[in-house]
Amino acid sequence: MISAGTFHMVSTDATIGMFVLSGFAFMLVMINKGPEVKDTVAHWALAGGLIMTPMAIITGVLAAPGEGLDNPLLANKLLLSMTATGLAIGLLWRRMREGPASRIYAGIGMITSGMILVTAGIGGEFSRGESLLFFLPKDLVLLFPIWASVIILLLGLAMIGKSAIQHRG
Repeated sequence: MISAGTFHMVSTDATIGMFVLSGFAFMLVMINKGPEVKDTVAHWALAGGLIMTPMAIITGVLAAPGEGLDNPLLANKLLLSMTATGLAIGLLWRRMREGPASRIYAGIGMITSGMILVTAGIGGEFSRGESLLFFLPKDLVLLFPIWASVIILLLGLAMIGKSAIQHRG
C-alpha cells in the first residue's frame, strides 16, 4: 500500500513539472521566440497540470498531520492552488473559443504557473521547514471577508445567467 505522503509527492512533482513547462512555453509566447508549437505546448502542459492538481490537493490534505486545514500555510496552499486552477480553466476555455494566446493571456499563464510554484514553496516550508520563499509571512491567511465572497459569487452567477440568455439561440 502506498502512503498518502508518497502519493502526494508523486502527484505534486507531476503537477509542478507540467506547470513549469507551461509557464516556460507561455514565456516564449510572450517574448515571441522559440518554435511554432510553443502555444500548443503551453496549453497541453497547462491541461496536464490541471488534471494532476486535484490529486495533489486531495493527497496533500490526507497526508497533512492534524485535523486538516488547521495551519495557515495549508490554508494558503489551498487558496493559491484553487486560484491557479480557476485561472488555468479560464485559459484553456479561452483557447478553445478564440485560438492561440496573445501576450496578455501568456502573461496570465505565467502568473498561473507562478502561483503553483509558490504553492510548492509553501509546501516545502510546511513539510521540511525550509523554502526559497523565506520572505512570505507564515502566520497570515489571505482570505476575503464573507461579504466580499458573496458579492463576487452573485456577480459570477449574474454573468453566467446573462451569457446563457444572450447565447441561447
